[in-house]
This record gives sequence, C-alpha cells and structure tokens, in this order.
Amino acid sequence: MRRFMIMCMVMIYSLLSFTTISYAADFKDRVSGLAKVDGVRVYTNGDSKVRVVLDTTKEVEYRTFVLSNPTRIAIDIKGAWLSPNVSKATPVNSGLVGKVRASQFDPTTVRIVVEANVSKDRYRVFSLKADSANDKMPRIVMDFGDLAQEEVGKTPQEETISTPLPEVKMRTIQLFDKPGLKDKIIAVDPGHGGSDGGAIGPTGITEKEVTLAVGLELKKMLEAEGAKVVMTRTTDVDVARPNASAREELQARVDIANKANATVFVSIHMDAFVNQEAQGTSTYIYQKTNGDERLGRFVREGLINQLNTQDRKTRDCNFYVVKYTTMPATLAEVAFISNPNEERLLKSSDGVRKAAKGIFDGLNKYFSYDK
Repeated sequence: MRRFMIMCMVMIYSLLSFTTISYAADFKDRVSGLAKVDGVRVYTNGDSKVRVVLDTTKEVEYRTFVLSNPTRIAIDIKGAWLSPNVSKATPVNSGLVGKVRASQFDPTTVRIVVEANVSKDRYRVFSLKADSANDKMPRIVMDFGDLAQEEVGKTPQEETISTPLPEVKMRTIQLFDKPGLKDKIIAVDPGHGGSDGGAIGPTGITEKEVTLAVGLELKKMLEAEGAKVVMTRTTDVDVARPNASAREELQARVDIANKANATVFVSIHMDAFVNQEAQGTSTYIYQKTNGDERLGRFVREGLINQLNTQDRKTRDCNFYVVKYTTMPATLAEVAFISNPNEERLLKSSDGVRKAAKGIFDGLNKYFSYDK
C-alpha cells in the first residue's frame, strides 16, 4: 500500500512538473517578439499636473482614444504584453486623475485607461526613445493638467525631455489633374512580416500571411488600371531587418512610401480581440492632410461592400505609418482574424480577392472624387 501511494505521488509530481514546463514554453512562444510593458509610473504636482509614464522594453506603436460615461483617456499599445509586476490599478492622489488601470486587452495589445475628466487641450500623449546614458527604457508619456508650452516635457520629479520625432503639420494637397487610377503612385503596405507574425487566428493562420496575400492581389488590380504600385514587402520578410526595433521597422515602411513620392499610402492589417465574437471592418487615419479622412472612409466603405462586414467606422489614431508618411494615408483593419467566421473568409482565395477589391474600389473612388 505504501509503495502504491509513493508511486502515485511520483506520478502526480511528474504530471505537475510537465504541465508547468509546457505552460512556461507556451507562454514564451506567445510573447516572443512582443514588447513588454514593464512599468506604470505616476508623478503628480497636486491638482495642477499629472504625468503617467509607461515603460516598454522596445519602441511600440499605439493609439489614443476617449471612452465616455465616465470620461477616460485610453491607450492601446500594439504588439505588447503586460508584465505581471505591473499593478492592474494605480490610485492617483490628484483632482485631475482618479486611477490608472492596466490590462491585457487581447493577446498582443495592452490597454491603459486613465480616469481623467479633462478637456482635449489639457492632456497630451507622446513617446520617448530609450536613453541608455541615463538607464531609461523606451516609454510613452501621458501629461494631464497645465500644459503651458514652456512646460512641455517637464515634471517636478523628472528632467526636461523632448519628443524625438518632428512635429506633423497639417497641409493641403492639390486636386488631381486627371481622375482615376492611371499614373497614380500607390504605396501598399502589407502589415507585419518576417519575425513579426501579427495576430493569429483560431486555426493558426497568421496576420502576416493574409495581409501579404491581399496586398499582392491589390497590386495586380491596381496595375491593371495603369497605377504604379510601390510595395513595402512582396515576400515574408522584415522590411527593415530581422529583429529591428518597432520604430525602425515602421520607419522603413514610411521611407519607402516617402522616397517614392507616393500619392497615397494604404497599410493592410487584420484586427483581433480576446472575445472571438468581435467582428467587422475599420480604418484608421491621422489627419495631416485634407485627403486622409476621405481616403480612410472610402477604403472602409469599399471593404464593407465587398466583405459584408460590420461597420466599425473610421477613427483617428497615432499609428506611426499613417502619421509620418507625407501623403494621405490609412491603415485598414480588414476583418477580425480572431473571429472564426471572418478568419474562414480571410483564409479563402475568394475572401482575399474581395478584400483586395474592397480596397481597390475605395482607392478608385478616392481618385474620382471631385470635391
């Protein structure tokens, strides 16, 4: 009997050890290539100013938006995972900010929500590069309160800092001499690639596979109409170099479009969410020209008409590739690769063709628009 009990205990211990090792290996695979959000720091100056600093292990892409009832300022950090050492809720002793919450919104997105009932001119968000000389990681900074120009980048506890990228100014583009796609230079950016697989669908298909398939199909359609197409990638590669920083990779895509003097830029992506019922199509823009909103809207409408997906609107964002390209630009989240039905559509040759046709129709409408 005693021998039997010992054997049972050994078997249970072995099973637990195997499970732990398997879980650890699975976790390592899931976060491989992602940036880690390693810290949330808060600095206050009474009720006049609050700074929230988000430490990341490498430079990241993010978007900022406002949630209502009650008012909250939120950031979605793409390609990231949340360190278990980060507090899920950080109280702030200030009349400006009530609490800072952090969560793993989906497998590759960290969401930070700040309870801050402030007007648009009383908060700002910007990113800072790593500073090895002062042992500082890349970080995203959120300032609330008194944002007088002479105080940009200052807090009671930190030295003066500056935004590492140039200011993007609104500019007006000229109307087209000739309507239609012929002779237009169109930059097509299939998202992710190489060491960055992007989101993964329920059956294992990766975002980078779908974006490339759609991009190549779109290229054929555009060239058939006489457009010149500039691709950021045509194979499964990193655009900058393997294991480059997020900013280097994104800047490489921006450089291709800018150096080609492209007329417009379209970045192709697939959305994902932890809830597999999430569905639909959206586009993102940074309004730096008088053409961004129209481009984003027309591409979104074209995709929805072709794919019969739910309309998730066109939204303002701070995404690097649409902000720092010099021409009208949009980032299209074609459909949810995390949704089994939409993944099935995206995996099919018919779905790829329809997605490409939707973007094509949007571009054609954009270049035929006369107002």
